[in-house]
Amino acid sequence: MEAIAPSAPPRHGFQSPSAQEFPPIIVLETTTVCNLKCVHCYHGQGYTEHPDYHAVFMEWDIFKKAMDEVAANKITVMRISPAGEALLHPQFLDQLAYIKELGIKPTDLTTNGLTLDLPAREKGKILPGKTILERMLELEIELVDISLDAATKDSYESIRVKSDYHRVWSNIHRFLYLRQKMNSKTKLMLSIIDQPESKDEVEKFKEYWTPLVDRVIVRPYLESLGLTPPKPGTFVDQMVKKGIERWPCPQFWKRVTITPEGWIRFCVVDWLDKSKVGDLRNTTIKELWHSTEYGRLRSCHLNGEFEQAHAICGPCTDWMGMRWDWGFEVAVAAAMGNTSTPAAPPPLTAVVREELPRRPGN
Repeated sequence: MEAIAPSAPPRHGFQSPSAQEFPPIIVLETTTVCNLKCVHCYHGQGYTEHPDYHAVFMEWDIFKKAMDEVAANKITVMRISPAGEALLHPQFLDQLAYIKELGIKPTDLTTNGLTLDLPAREKGKILPGKTILERMLELEIELVDISLDAATKDSYESIRVKSDYHRVWSNIHRFLYLRQKMNSKTKLMLSIIDQPESKDEVEKFKEYWTPLVDRVIVRPYLESLGLTPPKPGTFVDQMVKKGIERWPCPQFWKRVTITPEGWIRFCVVDWLDKSKVGDLRNTTIKELWHSTEYGRLRSCHLNGEFEQAHAICGPCTDWMGMRWDWGFEVAVAAAMGNTSTPAAPPPLTAVVREELPRRPGN
């Protein structure tokens, strides 16, 4: 029976001595609050109705402790990508200013872009005549990643529920105008998820935005550990039907996620915090990265013992979108000017294998 494997087997392990010492990608979740209810996101599938949900904004002491440690170590990217919308945090610009003061770079903000036009606020005060966007460009955050997910207004507003296509579109073009006017070095990346609701618009999206921004990403639709529904014809559905040889999840060697409460998780898509490995309030990122538990998790994945690693690992299908040779760090490098980065990942080639892993129910 045919299975799918990477065209060139990636090296499963730390990519450098510095990555072994400290996680190269830091995912900072600053809030669980969002202003949208997107169809591909748990916020659109009942997250706020879950009994364990709490509206949380990261406290300054937790943020500062995390950033102070990150600043003292070598990283590949610091990604502000919360389980909500980072721009809604009342101290967002204070956080960004502190990150820049510490010299942490490159820093990436993932946002829906809806509120970039609101007045800037720092140290509890409105900055007269200045928007969040203008202040971000002044601070020169290295990269802004706006999730747009459609090429037309109707599709966009059916996918990114409660948003306003024209407002976000205008914010993006305002970004491009101000960046040139202010001679800012901030890069802009736009993304679209390849899902049924926008399937016919992916090429149109790429055609329009590629000449304007620094990088366009087409992301696969993933099921967030079963918290978002399977969709016919999407990436996971196609790969399961073909059969795929599972590889160890790169997250254990490439990144950690810091939650708004200060937990450290090993899984970036674990909305319910089942993958907590420690509390930043009484330990450090480096201590957890070198912990016995992290070592056990890595060994299990290297040995193909995914069910033994953790309860969320066994049935997971999100690993299919986490290739060793095509991680978020590749998109960042391309957006930051690495012209050798290809527009699309290398193809997966077929290999023969007798038994193939299957998603439950397939």
